[in-house]
Amino acid sequence: MSKCVRQLVAGKQEGERTIQSVVRALKIVEYVAEHGNIAGLTEISKGIDINKSTAHGLIATLEKFGYMRQDTKTGKYSLGVKVFELGQAYIANLDLRDIALPYLKELSLTYQETTHLAILSGEDVVYIDKVDGLRSVGIRSQVGGRNPAYCTGVGKVLLSGLDKQQILDLYYDRVLQKYTSNTVTDLPELLYQLQQVREMGYAFDSQEFEQDLQCIAAPVKDSSGSIIAAISLSGPASRLLVPQLDEIAIRVVRTAKDISHQLGFKD
Repeated sequence: MSKCVRQLVAGKQEGERTIQSVVRALKIVEYVAEHGNIAGLTEISKGIDINKSTAHGLIATLEKFGYMRQDTKTGKYSLGVKVFELGQAYIANLDLRDIALPYLKELSLTYQETTHLAILSGEDVVYIDKVDGLRSVGIRSQVGGRNPAYCTGVGKVLLSGLDKQQILDLYYDRVLQKYTSNTVTDLPELLYQLQQVREMGYAFDSQEFEQDLQCIAAPVKDSSGSIIAAISLSGPASRLLVPQLDEIAIRVVRTAKDISHQLGFKD
């Protein structure tokens, strides 16, 4: 049971009178959510310590307004679509930048390098936040700025959230510019790399957009599991050495998952 409901059950909250039927309805919703999103009437009534007739009346009301639904075959109850809609409305009002910033700062402080938060806009990435590291060097990025997705770490992560046809639609009539000797300009090779990103859960930019710049990026996901943003750690290849990259990737992935969990994503 959540802290909020425990406070309500206690009787009074900052001098406000509680309504027992509302408290019980909230307890039913939370009980079902905490027990695998499926529970029978008897289980619910015992679980929150109310009689079956009272529980049935409350559940019927919740069901009428879309907060609960009954399986016609088993007779058991689960949360209704209205709960999902309220959750989505809450998440929609969260500011991604506000949520991500403390994590970006911590990651930057750990490695003393630059961190980014980016989203996909067409075939480009748009940087919506950036934290300069203590050992920061001149990286060609700025908040609100754009870079090509196909040769940046955050871009590859964001492209990996698209299916093959969506990627082909983006690049079928485009010449992929070569920025460095490492830039991938072959579309089949890019598709192969994106499949690797999906399998690994992170992406590298090994001096593909800027000479001597290494980047490790990972996806930020919403409650549905969709990739909505990417974070990265960037620094000179002379400091982000190849033997360290796998260890750094683990930390970047964990940071991205922590942000995703704040947005409602569940592993």
